[in-house]
Amino acid sequence: MEFSQTEKIVSEFFIEREGEEILKVIRKIDFIDEGILDSLDVVSLAAFLQKKFNKKIDVTNYETMQAFHHFNDIVKLLT
Repeated sequence: MEFSQTEKIVSEFFIEREGEEILKVIRKIDFIDEGILDSLDVVSLAAFLQKKFNKKIDVTNYETMQAFHHFNDIVKLLT
């Protein structure tokens, strides 16, 4: 499975927490419904992404919060 540079950086967060196995399903799962991310994790992920990409992520925005459900939507926030 090929990952873009942005996808590799985003996946670092999940690999660190869940291990390399997460890469097999990372594009298919809902992180929040599966219990991988809770509200504090979303804030941690947003801080991680802001630091890595030097881009403000407004976690108070409804659409932004919805994006944290799926890997591809998180990547879209950054492009």
